Amino acid sequence: MTEYTLTMKKSPLVAMAIAALMLSAVACSSKESADTTTTTTTTVETTTTVDTAAEAAAKAAETVRFDKEVQQDLNAVGCHTGAVDGKFGPRTDAAILAFQTADGIKADGQYGPATDAALKKAAAEGKTVCVASTTTTTSATTTTAATGGSAPCTATALLTALPAEGETIGSYVCSGGYAAGTLSDGSTKFILESKNGKWYAFSTDPCGSASAGLPPIILEDGCPS
Repeated sequence: MTEYTLTMKKSPLVAMAIAALMLSAVACSSKESADTTTTTTTTVETTTTVDTAAEAAAKAAETVRFDKEVQQDLNAVGCHTGAVDGKFGPRTDAAILAFQTADGIKADGQYGPATDAALKKAAAEGKTVCVASTTTTTSATTTTAATGGSAPCTATALLTALPAEGETIGSYVCSGGYAAGTLSDGSTKFILESKNGKWYAFSTDPCGSASAGLPPIILEDGCPS
């Protein structure tokens, strides 16, 4: 009887211990669950694709439009007699240089802001800036006497400086100490320079880097199209 009573008194303590153990297990389980939970953030990048081909085409079209406007203005002031095709070459470069020289601005052959402003102003006012001081011919049968100690502007005189044998000159023009034209075959062009009363061929291509300073009409008639 005595042993039974003692056993009953110990039962609440055992129950409390078991409850404490259960609470501890639950707490640990919650902590482990919290520790093992991770949050993943995904960043989505948006890439914009630019149509570079369309951009390049638009820029090319704008360049051609601008170059045509320059050529039209040069034509309007009498410094360019070539085609308005939007393609800058030796003729257009020579026309720019001729305009700069005639207008009194820095003659460097570069189409910068100062040249652009002066050209647009002259064209808008209808000025003829470049005045031809040349003697031209349209066929080999027409000859012109040279002045100022220059070589004679005749087909016979020009042929002495041309290496082609058996050829005749179909057309030619003389300007500012230079001559240019086409042989009778219709495809061979030439540019000559007057020195000491005689005509001489250029040692370098006059339609390339050596074109600076040549009259526009010479480049137009003597350079390949």
